[in-house]
Amino acid sequence: MTARRFFTGLWVAVFWLLWMASGNAATPRERDKIQTWVEENGLQVILIENHVNPMVEVRILARGGAAHDPVGREGLASLTAWMFNEGGGEFDSSAFQERLHYYGISMAADVGSDTIEVHLTSLSEHLDEAFARMGDAMLRPRFAQADFERALRERSAELIKSEEDPSFRASRALMPMIFGNHPYARPTTGTQESIKRIELADIRLHHQSTFRAPGMVMAIAGDVTRDQIEARLKRHLEKLSSEPGPFVPPPKATPAEKGLEKHIEMDQPQTTVRMGVVAMDREDPDFYALTVMNQLLGGGGLTSRLNQVVREERGLAYGIFSGFSPLAGRGPFTISTETKTESAREAVALIRSELKRMMEEEISEAELGDVLRYLTGSFPLHLDGLDKLAETWCRIGFYRRGLDYLDTWPDKIRAVTRADIQRVAKRILNLDRLQTVTVGRSSTNPPKTAADPSPSPADPPR
Repeated sequence: MTARRFFTGLWVAVFWLLWMASGNAATPRERDKIQTWVEENGLQVILIENHVNPMVEVRILARGGAAHDPVGREGLASLTAWMFNEGGGEFDSSAFQERLHYYGISMAADVGSDTIEVHLTSLSEHLDEAFARMGDAMLRPRFAQADFERALRERSAELIKSEEDPSFRASRALMPMIFGNHPYARPTTGTQESIKRIELADIRLHHQSTFRAPGMVMAIAGDVTRDQIEARLKRHLEKLSSEPGPFVPPPKATPAEKGLEKHIEMDQPQTTVRMGVVAMDREDPDFYALTVMNQLLGGGGLTSRLNQVVREERGLAYGIFSGFSPLAGRGPFTISTETKTESAREAVALIRSELKRMMEEEISEAELGDVLRYLTGSFPLHLDGLDKLAETWCRIGFYRRGLDYLDTWPDKIRAVTRADIQRVAKRILNLDRLQTVTVGRSSTNPPKTAADPSPSPADPPR
């Protein structure tokens, strides 16, 4: 063992001792403090009391994400989230932000494919102010025309800038290839054309349709009691609509019949590679097997198979990763890397070869043991702070995974067998349906010089 590895291991051990002693770990004693209830208006609440520090983290999930954007007005949910804290009640946008800043409150919304998520961080002594402003944002949003026009300008500028990012262009091209006409194929932030069709009335309607109590889950972690939370909910959020919203989970996506390859010409020193296929949702019985298989294949760390073959053995990339998003309508399984232009085809071939090996060859007991120890050993890192506790429990509640989810997760991971991994690999990693996008220079297209400023055919001037 090298000195570096020794001291790294020593630091990790010291960190764990300090972390456990701080009271932040999700020990059974901490989990006993988890309380759940449903308010009269239908809002589901999860409280994780932790009085070590005078802080409170709040997470809210509400159905109304990008998959619910109307066709032709893609980007509506994202703009609705953007405007969440742009004023409410008696405060315009500027006064609203000043109020949050004065009390040290952080509040914003973000959008995913399934949901809009609200993040709130506050000192416990200012929690009433925080809930008051959240009530303003949900029940009495200002939605001023000037703020909406500013949002459109900023989004347009972001989209223009994103066209210079090969990762953005690769991902945007890959999702329609994976999902076809399914709502998950729609661009989350919209396009230059779609955002021009969005009006302020659309924002108001989407906001009203999203923030309804029966479709929302709120998780609170930190220095607060149930009585204190119930009092603030009654004072500030009691008037949330008790009528269910119009949004329902999207249909289950099905893999494309045929995998395609697409190249986007872009003058870049490297080629960006993105590959993907439809995977599964959280309720799928193969969820835990796919979790283990993904970690083994390319889920992070230098020991994954893809990293060993593509980076360590061939030196074709600095990093390569796989991952999957268990969305309600079956999310994607993706692989991503960047490599030199001249080695792009070799990298893609190596990835396909490793996927085939995963399907055809049963992994060894030693390999399985290593990945199971890593997953179960690193599991507490997902719960090492109030923000992660609130985030995790909000998703557990929203996707109805059960109060015993964290208790049973390690055992369910340990129960995954070598046969399970090979079976789920055959099911998901279908090479005939695998979609591939590359972004960069084609191998026969040299870099542009000052004497050759013309744009490539794939990138006409705007």
